[in-house]
Amino acid sequence: ELIDFLAANPQVGDEIPGTGGVRKMRFGAKGKGKRGGARVIYYWYSDDAPIYALLAYGKNEKVDLKPDEAK
Repeated sequence: ELIDFLAANPQVGDEIPGTGGVRKMRFGAKGKGKRGGARVIYYWYSDDAPIYALLAYGKNEKVDLKPDEAK
């Protein structure tokens, strides 16, 4: 479901500054919505290139990426 969503909407996430195209987005868990779901970090450059899912984690597991993790 997540990969299909990203494939259809690759620009949906906010680009993380200074990463050269890495993006972040929230993905809703069933019954919890976006705020209670997962955060997804992925790389997308263009429609001619694949999307790379780099990291997915529950919002309750981690608050935000640390600056060195974003690089």
